[in-house]
Amino acid sequence: MDEIEMKRELVTFATSLYQRGFVVGSAGNISVKLSDGTYLATPTGSSFGMLSEAEVSHFKEDGTLLGGKAPTKEVPFHLACYASHPEIRAVVHLHSTYATLLASTKDLRDGSPFTPFTPYFIMKVNKVGILPYRKPGSPLIAEDIRKKPGFSTYLMQNHGLITTGKTLQEAVFAAEEFEESAKLWYLGQGLDIRRLSEDEMAELQ
Repeated sequence: MDEIEMKRELVTFATSLYQRGFVVGSAGNISVKLSDGTYLATPTGSSFGMLSEAEVSHFKEDGTLLGGKAPTKEVPFHLACYASHPEIRAVVHLHSTYATLLASTKDLRDGSPFTPFTPYFIMKVNKVGILPYRKPGSPLIAEDIRKKPGFSTYLMQNHGLITTGKTLQEAVFAAEEFEESAKLWYLGQGLDIRRLSEDEMAELQ
């Protein structure tokens, strides 16, 4: 997929996420790695709901801007995701309601932030790396990601969610599945939920 087509797809997914309440205001960011090694990203301070293809940032890994507006200030941790996982081509960062609520709970550990009870969490998300709280835009977030190469999904404590994928669609679908699973986790508090067994989870992986 070329730059023009990828910009169109990025804007389409961003608009869809905004319209369905996965992001509000200017929160969240998306990036894509193109086949020539350059990147596209949502611009700094932009809204997923009011994004145009002409505004989408196109830049080199060294920060050289090739087109569009200046990219999100979170670019360093996006680049850290690509460096840690050479096979991925997209990174999605959201402050979606239930994922952020889950990210703000105490005593989270790498692995699963809760014991899964739907197969789709295992199939779309699976293991989650927990990143310590950092001020948004901190370069330390990128360092935290580099320290956890075994994970391709991350919860940023008191901040939000990062998902990655071999395609933008894969990364977006993982973010949506995570948010829905976190919502089920919250709504299921106090209920006698049947959790998946270790054998059932292993079968799905």
